[in-house]
Amino acid sequence: MKKISLILTIIFLGQIFQSCHDDFDDMNVSPNNAEEVSPNYLLSYVISETTMRFYDLVNEHTDIAGAMQYTQRGTEFNAANQNCYQWGKGSWSGYYDILRTNQLMYEAGEEENNQFFMAASLIMKSFIFGLLADLYGDCPYSEALQANSSLLFPKYDAQKDVYEGVLTDLRTASEILEGLDSRLSVLASSDLLYGGERDKWIKFANSLRLRYCLRLDNKKGELGINTVNEFNDAASKVFESNDDNATLVLLGLSEDNSAAGGSVRSSNKPYAFKPGKPLVDYLKERNDPRLQRWINPVERKWDFTATEETTVNYIDIFGDSYEMTILPTNNTSLDTSVYVGLPIGYDNLEFLGNYNRGEGVRDYPDERSTYISYLSPIYFENSNDYVNPSLITYAEVEFILAEAAYLGDYGVSSVEEHYKAGIEASMDQYKILSEAQGFDFEEFYNQQTVSYNSSSITNKHELILTQKWIALWLQAEAWFDWRRTGYPDFEPAANPAYGPALPLRIAYPEPFADPQYVEKYEEAVANLVKTSYVPSNQSNDHSYSKMWLLQGTEKPY
Repeated sequence: MKKISLILTIIFLGQIFQSCHDDFDDMNVSPNNAEEVSPNYLLSYVISETTMRFYDLVNEHTDIAGAMQYTQRGTEFNAANQNCYQWGKGSWSGYYDILRTNQLMYEAGEEENNQFFMAASLIMKSFIFGLLADLYGDCPYSEALQANSSLLFPKYDAQKDVYEGVLTDLRTASEILEGLDSRLSVLASSDLLYGGERDKWIKFANSLRLRYCLRLDNKKGELGINTVNEFNDAASKVFESNDDNATLVLLGLSEDNSAAGGSVRSSNKPYAFKPGKPLVDYLKERNDPRLQRWINPVERKWDFTATEETTVNYIDIFGDSYEMTILPTNNTSLDTSVYVGLPIGYDNLEFLGNYNRGEGVRDYPDERSTYISYLSPIYFENSNDYVNPSLITYAEVEFILAEAAYLGDYGVSSVEEHYKAGIEASMDQYKILSEAQGFDFEEFYNQQTVSYNSSSITNKHELILTQKWIALWLQAEAWFDWRRTGYPDFEPAANPAYGPALPLRIAYPEPFADPQYVEKYEEAVANLVKTSYVPSNQSNDHSYSKMWLLQGTEKPY
C-alpha cells in the first residue's frame, strides 16, 4: 500500500512541479503558491528529493566514494575524476529547488495550524543547509529563498552561522514535536520516512543534532552556541534501533526512485565500478561478513596449490553460489584471494585492465576484468532493501556516542558499549546477524583487530572511526568524519591530480555573470584558505582549500 501511494504521489508531483523545474538556476525564483498544494504532497516531495540527492552524492559511482576508497573506476573513462581526485565544480541548484518547496511546506503548515509540517520543514531545512555547509563552506542561508521580497542576490552566510542555525532549528523542531500527539496530523502514506509516527521524527531530529555537535567538535570554542549542552539535551532522544533509520524505500520505477546501478539508470550493468582494495583487505583480514554482502567473489581465482585449471561453485556465507575458475600459478605478486579489490588512485587503462591478470587470458571488455571482484549483484538492481538510501542510521548514532564517550566532553559513558553496538547495528542493517550461516558475532568482535579492549590497538580513536567508516559504506558522512579527524589514515591515490592528499571540499558552482552575484561569491571565496596542494595560479575556490570548519585545526592535514 505504501508503495502504491508513493507511485501516485510521484505522478501527481510530476504534474504539480513541472513548471517549478523549468529554470531553477536562480535559487530565489518563487514557485507556486502554498495554498495550491497540500502539505502532504510537499512532504513526500521534499523527503524523496532530499534522500535521492544525498544518495547520489555518495553511491558506488561517485567521486566521494572514490576518495573514501569504497570504490574505484576500472576503466580510463572518468577514472581521473573518481580515482585521482580531479574534481570539478559542484552544483547546488537542486538543493535550493528542494528548499523552496520545503519553505512552501512550512508556510502551508502555518496556514493550516499544523505544527507537524512546520517541524518537519525545519528538520529537512536543517539537513539540506547543513549538507551545503559541509560540502562548500559559506553558502546562501539567511537571505536565500526571498525572491518574493526582491532579494535576488543573497549573501553567502558564514559557515559557522549556518551550523548554528541548523542546531537551533533542530532543537526547535524537536520541541514542537514533543508537544504533539503521538499520531501526527499527516497522511501516513505521505510521510515516506516514518508513516506519521511522532516519536521517530523526534529521534530523527535529535540524531541529527548529535551529528552536528560532533561535526563542530574542533571548533566548539568559536561558536555562539554550546554544543556540549546541545548534545546532552539531544542524547536521550535519539535512534534506538535500525527501525528508526531515516531510510527511503526505492521503488525502481524511474530515475527519481531507482538505485544507481540498475537498468533504469544504467543502460549496461556498471561492472566498471570496482571495490577499493583497502576496504576489501580490511574486511578480509577480520573475516567480516559484510564483505560478502557488498562484494562479489572473483570469477577467476589464482591458486598456488592448484595443478590444473578447474571450475568450481563457490558458496558464500549467505548460501549464494558463484561459478569460479581456479587457475594454477607460482607468481607471488598475484592476489590469490576469493575477494580482490582494485588498488587506489590509478587512471591508466593498462593498469586498470590488467591488474591481477598475470599471464591469464584477457578476453573481457576493459571494464570487466574477471581477476578483480565486482560489486555484489544487489548493486545492479533497480531496487533492493540493502541499497535503500538513508539520511542517518542507528549505527552512525552509536558510533557518534562512542566517539563522544572517548573524547570525554559530552557526558557519555562506556565507549566500548556504544562502539560494539555500532558494529552490531551495521551488521543487523544488512541482515548479517540473521542470515550469515555459522557466523558468531561475539567471536568476530573478540578478535584482536576488532575488540575495543584489544591490547594490540593503541589508537582507540582511529579504531572507532575506522569501524565507523565501514558502517558508513557508501555514505557521505565518512568523508566528513575523515576531514574532522584524519581517520581512517588513508593512503592517497597513486596518481593524485593535486598531490598526495585527499580533497577537502567541493568547489562552488560557477557564479552568474551579474556583478552583484559575483561580488558575493568572491567574498565567500576570500574566506577560504589554500593548502599547499592548490596550485599558486588557481583560485581559493578549490577542492583542496580549507573552509572555516577546518581552519586552525590541523585536520585532516
